[in-house]
Amino acid sequence: MREVSMEEQYLRGDLGTVPTSFATSGPKTVPRVDYERIFVVDGREAFLGEYVLRDDCPVEAADLERAKPLSGMRHLVAFYLGEYAFTPFRVDDLWFIVVTRGVPRIEDRASIGTLLAAARVHIVPNLEPALAARESLLKEREREIADRESLLLTREQRVGQLDQQLKVLSTRLRDFESDLRMREAKLTSLRDYAVQMQRMVLDRGGVPGPLKPAAPKAEPEVTPSPK
Repeated sequence: MREVSMEEQYLRGDLGTVPTSFATSGPKTVPRVDYERIFVVDGREAFLGEYVLRDDCPVEAADLERAKPLSGMRHLVAFYLGEYAFTPFRVDDLWFIVVTRGVPRIEDRASIGTLLAAARVHIVPNLEPALAARESLLKEREREIADRESLLLTREQRVGQLDQQLKVLSTRLRDFESDLRMREAKLTSLRDYAVQMQRMVLDRGGVPGPLKPAAPKAEPEVTPSPK
């Protein structure tokens, strides 16, 4: 059945008819969002501090580390841990991660980002001691890394020197082994000669003396033949 507009009803004189359609609709139900905590991390995503909005919120900094995506955080791209949403806001060189139960609407995210950007001047001084301590710790670690690299370089140079010395010693060892084999060969020859001399002594039955010259052989007598 076709609905009748108010203008048609007036023209027709049906002023007592109740209209069945309206130009505006009733208010929509907005999902509830509970704001629990705000975590603050630096540009390296290292934890600096937090602001507790609800005392009974069970979410801790360790939960933030567990929920954080492997690819890193992105501005206004929420990530989740159970029923809690973590929405990161990048403000200059800091990250503000707003923890909520329920997902903030897009217009809410824009207003929150604007408020955080405006409040950064007041928020950061509260974190200055933590930032200073963090910076001091980072510098100390950088010095430790530099000292370790220097020590490692010294060890590498020492290892190179030892390797060179090892090569020289290996060459000398090969020369010594070669000389030792020559000496062993000479000793083997002398041993064989001594064994041969011992056998000669045993065969003659005594101590060998100087060799005597052999007696000249007698010439055979020649008998004259009879004439």
